[in-house]
Amino acid sequence: MSEASSRGVQTPSLLLLSLCMAAALAGCKTVGGLAGAATGAATSSVSGNPAVGVAVGIAVKAVVDASMNALLKHWNDEEQERIASVAGTLEVGQSADWSVRHVVPYQNRGGRVTVVHAFSTPLATCKEALFRVDDEGASPAQTPWFAVTVCGRSGVWNWATAEPAVERWGALQ
Repeated sequence: MSEASSRGVQTPSLLLLSLCMAAALAGCKTVGGLAGAATGAATSSVSGNPAVGVAVGIAVKAVVDASMNALLKHWNDEEQERIASVAGTLEVGQSADWSVRHVVPYQNRGGRVTVVHAFSTPLATCKEALFRVDDEGASPAQTPWFAVTVCGRSGVWNWATAEPAVERWGALQ
């Protein structure tokens, strides 16, 4: 292999490594675009065909974006399940802390939940609760509270709404 061709292989590898490191520092929203750009550029330079590079880049971006969305949705479900299970153990007027620690130490959350009302239906026992998600650097007085209804059957408590309906839910949306 000539010196020029070995530099051509190293350059995409270095570019890919640099872009991956930048993506890790930039946050989840940019990972798909950066991964797609890096693989597209690497594929284009190795194959010599820009169309192939563009196609590979678009495909990689789509797969990475879908994977990240699925992971974040799973983490949101874990947070909702944890809030529901803590609220399910409380009586009206009681409060307790809740927390979720993910396998990957990213977006670990915690806060407080207070049960304000309980009622029964023919299908399940339900509780209305207020909860907050503590943010680093914010005092508890500055942290907003959100209302939720949780219902339980046979000791298993679940979030009663399918999806939070408003933008203000942020991480729990």
